[in-house]
Amino acid sequence: MSPEEIIAAAKKSGLDAIAVTDHNTIKGGIAAERVSEGLVVFVGAEIKVKGGELIGLNLKKDVPSGLSPLQTCKLIKEQGGFVIVPHPFDRFRNGIGKVTERLVGYIDAVEIFNARTLVGKFNKEAMQLAEKHKLPFVVGSDSHFVNEIGSAYTLVDAPKNKEAILKAVKMGKVGIEGKKTGIRPHWKTFVAKMGRKI
Repeated sequence: MSPEEIIAAAKKSGLDAIAVTDHNTIKGGIAAERVSEGLVVFVGAEIKVKGGELIGLNLKKDVPSGLSPLQTCKLIKEQGGFVIVPHPFDRFRNGIGKVTERLVGYIDAVEIFNARTLVGKFNKEAMQLAEKHKLPFVVGSDSHFVNEIGSAYTLVDAPKNKEAILKAVKMGKVGIEGKKTGIRPHWKTFVAKMGRKI
C-alpha cells in the first residue's frame, strides 16, 4: 500500500489515528505522517527479534533487527518509544510467547486481539497474559492490504493527539472493536511474497 492509500482507507473507515509499522523500518510511517491530512499517525516498526517480533511506536530511527527482545525493548525506550507485544501467542506468526513475562517492566501494551490471527485461542492467551500481569492492551488489524484497514481497532478515550492517546492506553481507558479477517489476506500475502521472489 502507498502512504496515500493507507491514509485514505483509514479515513474512510472512520479512524482518528493509525500506527504504521512496516517490518524493521520506520520509512513507511514517516511517509504516511507526511500525507496524514489531520489523521494522527504513529511512526513505528514491527521489529524482528530473537524468537519473534515486537512493535515500537513513536520511533525516530530504526531499531536493528535480530537482537534479543530485552535489547530491543531498551532501544525502543531510549528513543522515548512505546513497546507493544504483537500477537504474542500466535504460533504461525512470530509471537514471542512466554518471553513476554520477562519483559513486563518494559511493555507498554499487549495486543490482545489481532485480526489476522486465525486461531482464537492465541488471542485469548494474549488477553489472559495481559490480565495476569495487569498490562495495558490494544487490538490491531495488522493490515497488509487496504481492505483490512479498520477491521479491528482500539477505542481510546482521549483527545486526538499522540501523547494523550498513549497515556490513555497506559491507563486502560480503552475498548476493543473488530473482527477476524480470515485466511484470505494470508493467501494474498503469500502470493505477493512469492511474486517479489520471482
